[in-house]
Amino acid sequence: MRLTMIALAAVTAAAALAPAAGHATTLSPIQEGRRAWLKYNCYGCHGANGAGGMGPNIQHQEAGDVSSAMNGDAKEGGMISFTGIATSTDAKNIAAYLGSIGTKNEPTWVDWWNPVP
Repeated sequence: MRLTMIALAAVTAAAALAPAAGHATTLSPIQEGRRAWLKYNCYGCHGANGAGGMGPNIQHQEAGDVSSAMNGDAKEGGMISFTGIATSTDAKNIAAYLGSIGTKNEPTWVDWWNPVP
């Protein structure tokens, strides 16, 4: 009985994370960038929409600049390095997301942990 309940809970959890009928099963680079933005807590320093906060405004930054910043050496009081944590694809996707801010393509969901928010 207990094993059946555990199996039922696992199936229920998987169903809750599955995309709804008619929804895309993959995300665009902009959406993946939003996911990484939230996952790596970029908004904690750069503000909810990248306009700045404790860190500078980084809206519409180029992919190379994002990658350099994410993989740079942490200077005292500066941004930490995401080397070994985030990938180069994450940096490109974050740049795509930053470029979408203020446009009709900007995703605004906050539940980055769902496969398809």
